[in-house]
Amino acid sequence: MFNINEIIKNIQKPITYLNGEINSFHPDTENSEIKFALGYPDLYEIGMSNLGIRILYQILNGIKGVACERFFAPGSDLEDILRKADASLFTLESRKPLKDFDIVGFSLSSELNYTNFVNLLSLSKIPVHSDERCDSDPIILAGGNCSFHPEPLSSFVDLWIVGEAEEAVVELIEAYKNLKGLKRFDIIKSLAEIKGVYAPMFYSVQADDTLKPVSARIPNIIERRIVADFENSVFPTKWIVPSCDIIHDRISLEIMRGCPQNCLFCQGGFCWKPVRKKSAEKLIELGLETYNNTGYEEISLLSFSASDHPEIEKIVMGLVEKTSGFNVAISFPSLRIDSFSFHLADRISQVKRTGLTFAPETGQSLRKYIGKNISDDRLLDLAKEAKKAGWRQLKLYFMIGLPCEEEKTISEIENLINEISRIIFVKCSFNTFIPKPHTPFQWEKFPESGYYCEITKRLKKNFSRNRFVSIKFHPYEMSMIECLLSRGNRKLGAVIEHVWNSGGKMENWSEGFVFDRWTVSMQEKCLDFADYLGDLPSICNRWKHIMASLPFEKLQRMRENFYRSVGNHYTS
Repeated sequence: MFNINEIIKNIQKPITYLNGEINSFHPDTENSEIKFALGYPDLYEIGMSNLGIRILYQILNGIKGVACERFFAPGSDLEDILRKADASLFTLESRKPLKDFDIVGFSLSSELNYTNFVNLLSLSKIPVHSDERCDSDPIILAGGNCSFHPEPLSSFVDLWIVGEAEEAVVELIEAYKNLKGLKRFDIIKSLAEIKGVYAPMFYSVQADDTLKPVSARIPNIIERRIVADFENSVFPTKWIVPSCDIIHDRISLEIMRGCPQNCLFCQGGFCWKPVRKKSAEKLIELGLETYNNTGYEEISLLSFSASDHPEIEKIVMGLVEKTSGFNVAISFPSLRIDSFSFHLADRISQVKRTGLTFAPETGQSLRKYIGKNISDDRLLDLAKEAKKAGWRQLKLYFMIGLPCEEEKTISEIENLINEISRIIFVKCSFNTFIPKPHTPFQWEKFPESGYYCEITKRLKKNFSRNRFVSIKFHPYEMSMIECLLSRGNRKLGAVIEHVWNSGGKMENWSEGFVFDRWTVSMQEKCLDFADYLGDLPSICNRWKHIMASLPFEKLQRMRENFYRSVGNHYTS
């Protein structure tokens, strides 16, 4: 086995490969019935910030006979050493090679991690393609946000868990206990009968890009899994405390799952319905227990919109009371403007001030039609209240290229930013609209580069001399590839592999993303970006076999109602 102790002095951040963190598990992997490697295809600092990884790590290690260990993408220095030594990627806990595990599971939340995913398979000496694996190779399992549009990775992944994996993974493990030792093909076929489990190898692509099962025992439609009893769902109160700084270095207390809003562009809002909440009593208990197990000085209340929780004040004040005297900060990673309470913010700020972040998304005249029913006047009032209460800045999120966006929309955004900047410093973040699967906007086209450049140039020019405004733009090309992969079919698997073979990896990081690799690879495989970024009527066939939330017919009606409402507004 590869001995990391021999080379640890020659790599950066060796602490991220050593295990031994407070509250981590030390399973008896060698003598366990099932060996499960659970990983995230990015650096340790990113992967350990993922709540899903923490939840599944606790669940799996709580199943009798199962040993679950973690792995993450190595830094370039360790990867080079592994390649030169012809050694395999290993887990943190026992440093056992991934290829020696029964199941290797990946959490995939970003399309820009697809090349990393392929790279980790290669580093682990596991055959990259599913049809090249033999009976002794591990089952490759994937889940997360990308499970709702899985086709581009179909040639690499054996099984997907679509939706929430907490209960499905337990069922999968229990079924696997009775299947272990059988032929790989038979194991995968049996596991594919579990609700929410998708095995790409048992579906064939039709001429219209739809997917059909090749066996009568395999379902036509894969229904996503949801946790019905969210109140009593697993939360990792034995929160692992990393030995180094990570991206979200705090307790992330999930208070609500799903979003009560219907923002037409938001895949998360549609795919993670219905809305489920934990009670204030349960959350205070979990927060206090986790704090006592870690000593963290910040508890982040995690949900799509934390202030929509009906007991939010009770939760906050309960946590403040229980942790009084310990300088613990309570923070909100996301807020919906019209539900935010400055009274609540002031109560929180008695402990420690954290940033105020809102997402108006677009200009006022278009905003209410996409599901953001809040006026500019209300936002300006909030800015005044924030300033009066001692807050120093607001952060606002906007999109470029939403359907029905016009010159008036951009002018409204500019006027809003200018007005707020006269009250308080404002940081603005602009992203390119991506028509995501399973939303009413899934049929729309991705904004063209000429339009994006025109708008960004205009915004930069108009705010270049305003010292109370900071503007940041997410790279257009990165959003373009995210769109390509989220709306992709199986043909893109060859493109992903070609990009990886060309050196593509760590593409969620701006310094690792090279757009030219994707253009060259698309040309090499004779594929046209327009077939993935355009408003093709049949484009949704590529993920129609996945039932994420609402039927496509209802999504289409919501889209039609949007255009009808906007049209009536502009002609009235």
